[in-house]
Amino acid sequence: MSHDDIELLIPGPVPVSAEVLAAMAEPVRQHYGPDWLPFYGEFTARLRRVFATTASVYPIPASGSGGIEAVLGSLAGADGHVGVVVNGFFGHRLLDIARSYSRHVEALEVPWERPADPEETRRWLRARDLHLLAVVHSDTSTGVLNPVAELASAAREAGAATVVDAVSSLAGTPVETDAWGLAAVASASQKCLETPAGLAPVAVAQEGWDIIDRQTSPGCGWYLNLRRWRQYEREWPHHPYPVTIPSSIVVALDRALRRILDEGLTARFERHRRAAAALRDGLERLGFRVLADRRWASPTVTVAYPPAGVDATALIRTLRARHRIAISGGLMHLAGQVIRIGHLGSQAQLERMQRVVGALEACLREGVPTTR
Repeated sequence: MSHDDIELLIPGPVPVSAEVLAAMAEPVRQHYGPDWLPFYGEFTARLRRVFATTASVYPIPASGSGGIEAVLGSLAGADGHVGVVVNGFFGHRLLDIARSYSRHVEALEVPWERPADPEETRRWLRARDLHLLAVVHSDTSTGVLNPVAELASAAREAGAATVVDAVSSLAGTPVETDAWGLAAVASASQKCLETPAGLAPVAVAQEGWDIIDRQTSPGCGWYLNLRRWRQYEREWPHHPYPVTIPSSIVVALDRALRRILDEGLTARFERHRRAAAALRDGLERLGFRVLADRRWASPTVTVAYPPAGVDATALIRTLRARHRIAISGGLMHLAGQVIRIGHLGSQAQLERMQRVVGALEACLREGVPTTR
């Protein structure tokens, strides 16, 4: 079996359109200077539209975790008092990143099956005098969507700013950086943005810069320090970033952004919602138990327990071998217990969801070998 006949329905990376791949295959362009900068200005304008912001945006060459480290590390500094919502694997990653910068980090532990409650979060923040709240919007380990707008409002009432991991939500469900009053947001190119991995776009609002500028003990680092990115943006107009950005991936992401905006964000969000609902309905019909309640289920990934007696790991292997569809398994304590199916970006199509449900049904009907 070759890799090119496997349909990727993992929670990213996602299949990339021929149009975006063709853009990436164009001759490599110089990443600075008069021929590049007009294009770069149009690219960042499109990126702002997807982030729903007038803030600073930077296409940091990194995975999504690199973008998260850039925003969280820069705003936390060496002595920031940070609270982290932990209700999934990637909430734990936020916690690890925050603790690698500051000694004053506390975790709000929430059961993985539900989102953080805004009122509970407000009380928790006030009791601890924390100044920054970090939260994953859509955690691909659980399929739970945290109510970021309400959490940011609660944090603001408690005197805290909000940093968001929107790696698997940006361009798949609303992320309103300005309207929700977010200090900074980080995402990744390989999920709902429908581009190969390699860029971690981030947005930094004025509140985020105010926090950074007030720090008495700035964060460490150079490459992922947003002060450095702002410095080059201001002082190096011909080269407004401190590193060599991968121009071919930027060109590909720009092509993807054009496609996203041509579709329209509202229509796109509805497409993701419908695909998620169709998948959930199909899984439940087959006897799967979806981890996230419908009230807070993510529109970009679904996590489910197989029917009784069916081994999750064996089911994933069987689906790939017999039907050439790749899905993912669980993380941390959910390892070997659940399956994870992505419906991000190009995956969020009704026919794709119908195909994976049909393939799962065939696997269950034909029998799934045990891994034990």
